[in-house]
Amino acid sequence: MGPVVAVHPRRPGIEVDLYLHTFRSSVMADNPDKLLADQFRALMRRYTGSTPESFVNVLCPILIPIRSLDKKIFKIPGQSHYRASFTIQVTNDNRSILSRGRTGKFVPSIFTEGGPWREIAKGRIIEVDAVNAIASGEIYTGRRKTDLEESLDLLTIDDLLEIDQYGAAAKVLSGLAEHSLVEQLSKNGYTVMRMPEDMAKHLGGYPNYDFEVSKENQIRKLEVKSLWGTNTQYARLIHSTTSKPQGDPSSWTKTQRSNYYPTSSCKFSTQDIFAVSLFLRTGNIQDFAFARSVPEDIHPHGLPRASNYPEHVNQNPKCTIGDGVWFKTIDEVWDLT
Repeated sequence: MGPVVAVHPRRPGIEVDLYLHTFRSSVMADNPDKLLADQFRALMRRYTGSTPESFVNVLCPILIPIRSLDKKIFKIPGQSHYRASFTIQVTNDNRSILSRGRTGKFVPSIFTEGGPWREIAKGRIIEVDAVNAIASGEIYTGRRKTDLEESLDLLTIDDLLEIDQYGAAAKVLSGLAEHSLVEQLSKNGYTVMRMPEDMAKHLGGYPNYDFEVSKENQIRKLEVKSLWGTNTQYARLIHSTTSKPQGDPSSWTKTQRSNYYPTSSCKFSTQDIFAVSLFLRTGNIQDFAFARSVPEDIHPHGLPRASNYPEHVNQNPKCTIGDGVWFKTIDEVWDLT
């Protein structure tokens, strides 16, 4: 099956090779090498002037060997987090990104040999010695000392510091997770509608959730979230805070009420279901955990409320499939109330 072509509406007789259709039709190719080449051509046609190497550099964070590790844990007065120490060698390949304050993730060396990706701990560059070509930094996790101790037990000198060179990896990961979720839901008979990233004022209020999922005339609002990077035992159910509407709250419109977020936690009422990507724990983009967006004091399968904001969900609840709250598939939570 060849590329799909179209006639340019303003230039009859000239066939336009549509990169998107080329990509889709190439999926039918029997030759994997040809398929890969077609996919790269589709990408480069969209981003003229790019190369396969540029896509790898943007989409795949650089992996830097660890030069030394000091696992002594300490806390600097006036700072809230515990830390250990590391150094890495500054080279021509990484010199441009090793600035003071740059952060990354420590990942296992077996990842480069085909093993699963996972985050062991976080790393932050503190000082760069240009004369000796050595960058030193801190190893950290959350605020708890025990979390750092557990991570340091796993971290070895053979592991690697992963740094996102161009700030694209997090957004790409989010997009890939959503794409994977849409594919899974569609294959299981659900109809999925992606909500807009923003909403023009004359078209109504912003929905504040990611998808509308429907099946057999039933519709559920679904919000996609990730795990908490500093401790992947917990979900990260956060939302941007918004300004308080003017006037007495009794005079606020429905849209003003729904769009007001005084705290950085999701509201229970905004979505029906949470889908949390488990990638940071499992290294597999297809793994998710599902939960209903209801309070635990009302429903046994519910989530804890945020402190001081009972209409909002606790933003870091524990996320364990099989605990009666989190489930492996959306089917298991679809009919829960």
